Amino acid sequence: MINRALMAGAALVAMSAVPGIASAQSANGITNCDAPGGRQQAGAVIGGVLGALAGSQISDNERELGAVAGAAAGAAAGSYVGCQQQRDRARQAPQAQQGGATVRATSNLRVRSGPGTNYRQIGSLSAGQSAQVTGSQGEWVQLSNGGWVSAHYLTY
Repeated sequence: MINRALMAGAALVAMSAVPGIASAQSANGITNCDAPGGRQQAGAVIGGVLGALAGSQISDNERELGAVAGAAAGAAAGSYVGCQQQRDRARQAPQAQQGGATVRATSNLRVRSGPGTNYRQIGSLSAGQSAQVTGSQGEWVQLSNGGWVSAHYLTY
């Protein structure tokens, strides 16, 4: 029981450390990312959990060590993949910032009165529906009707 608690604790430490190890370093996609978004942290957690499970199964004699090593490797890989997804989104965003771009909703969206979930809902956009963009702020895109939607659920 203690070994499992130690294994879980070590795996969590390994997973949570990867995205924030060296914020002073240049963005390498593993320890830090130069694009906005939360996908790097989510990737590190998912990769760490899967890596810990795989590592504990592969290593028969040293299950705890295998879990920790697997968690670290999985967290690094997941962090890198998440950062690459953030970078892809950031490359697509300049098209929308200039305005005039047409976007398509990837799921049903709430159209809000401002750039954030704290603004009231003023309408909706159905999955597959297209809209014209007039600008953006952070991870939010302003539509030609004046409403705002999250850029995470749009294709350009």
